[in-house]
Amino acid sequence: MDPLDRSIQTWDVGANSIRLERPDLVHVVFRGPNKLQDVLAIQRILFVVGDRFGSFDLLLGLGELEALGAGAREAWARVDRTYPFRNGFAYGASFAIRTLVHTTHRAGRLISPAFFRWNLSFFPTEAAARAHIDAQRIRAEGLPSPV
Repeated sequence: MDPLDRSIQTWDVGANSIRLERPDLVHVVFRGPNKLQDVLAIQRILFVVGDRFGSFDLLLGLGELEALGAGAREAWARVDRTYPFRNGFAYGASFAIRTLVHTTHRAGRLISPAFFRWNLSFFPTEAAARAHIDAQRIRAEGLPSPV
């Protein structure tokens, strides 16, 4: 099934939600404990979006994430192809979740550096993360920054 054959490009995977925000942003909100089957389903959608539209920025809502099971952490770190992300912008993570996500990302960079060519930054709120994304886009386009 092609997840992009839908009029609204949002998906629910367990308690998690994914939303494609054109032209090049995918917003994933993680909720509750995430298990291996959740991660594999989310990865499938993210890879299909990348295959269809090219690389994109990834906005990660982590405020409601309770845990990543061992299998879920390994699935994020051990992939067999390059993630389509330009950069990841995570927000709302508790100290424990931030440490877990950062460690998982770092493990992926050590295990499969060619597949982890994206950076991951953390922000306290969604608004702060989006402001950073907007500022980064303005710089990339060579436009003057808003005052």
